[in-house]
Amino acid sequence: MKNIKKIIIAALLILSLFTACGSKEEATVVNPDDITAAVMSAIEFPSPVKKDAESIGVYYTTLDTNSVERMSVYVCGSGAYPDEIAVFEFTDSDTADAGYEAVTKRYDDLVATFTDYTPEEMYKLESPVMSIYGSYVIFIDCSDNEKADEIIRTYYKQ
Repeated sequence: MKNIKKIIIAALLILSLFTACGSKEEATVVNPDDITAAVMSAIEFPSPVKKDAESIGVYYTTLDTNSVERMSVYVCGSGAYPDEIAVFEFTDSDTADAGYEAVTKRYDDLVATFTDYTPEEMYKLESPVMSIYGSYVIFIDCSDNEKADEIIRTYYKQ
C-alpha cells in the first residue's frame, strides 16, 4: 500500500511539473524588438533595413497585418543576400497559425529567388529558424541559424 501511495505522489509531482511548464510557455510575453536586437547583436546581418506594417506586404504577401499586435522585421536592404529576421506577435495562437503560413510562403519565395541569383548564399536557407511559440511566429535565415535558434530558445524554452 505504501508503494502505491509513493507511486501516486510521484506521478502527481511529475504531472504538476509538466503543467507548470506548459502554462509558463503560453504566458511568456516578449517584445519582438528585444528578440531581433539580441540575435542581431550576436550575428552579423548584411545591410539590415527595418520594415513596418505599411512596407511588410511586399515581403510577406499573404500576411494579415490586422492580426499582428507587434512585429520586428529586418530584411537585407541591398537585396543581395537572403538574410532576414522576423518576429511577429499575433493576437492569438489561431492567427499565429495563419501567420506561420505567410512565413512559409516568404521562405519559399526566398528559396526561389536565391537558388539562381546567388546560389552560394543558399546555405542560409537550408535550415532557417521557423517557429511558433504561442502567439509568436519567428523566422530567421542568416549565416548562423543554429546560433540564432539558441538565442530564441532563451526566450522560449521548449
